[in-house]
Amino acid sequence: MSRMCDFCGKTYQQGNLVPRGVGNRVTRRTLTRRKANLRSKRLEINGRMVRVTICASCLKRLKKDIKEANLALVQATAQARV
Repeated sequence: MSRMCDFCGKTYQQGNLVPRGVGNRVTRRTLTRRKANLRSKRLEINGRMVRVTICASCLKRLKKDIKEANLALVQATAQARV
């Protein structure tokens, strides 16, 4: 499936459009699709640049994990020097 996150598998969510008004809450309901916030990014995986489709929440998590890994690496090298 093309519109799917390669990391978590997130696609779309299906819901109802419910208009306001007396009596309309029951009679007129239209199905809608809420699309995932997908981005196309090039990431280095196993030494190769690969184009992946990733949702914004996974991208945010990935950036945070990279930042934490770099911080841990800096702290480990600082400990080794002392």
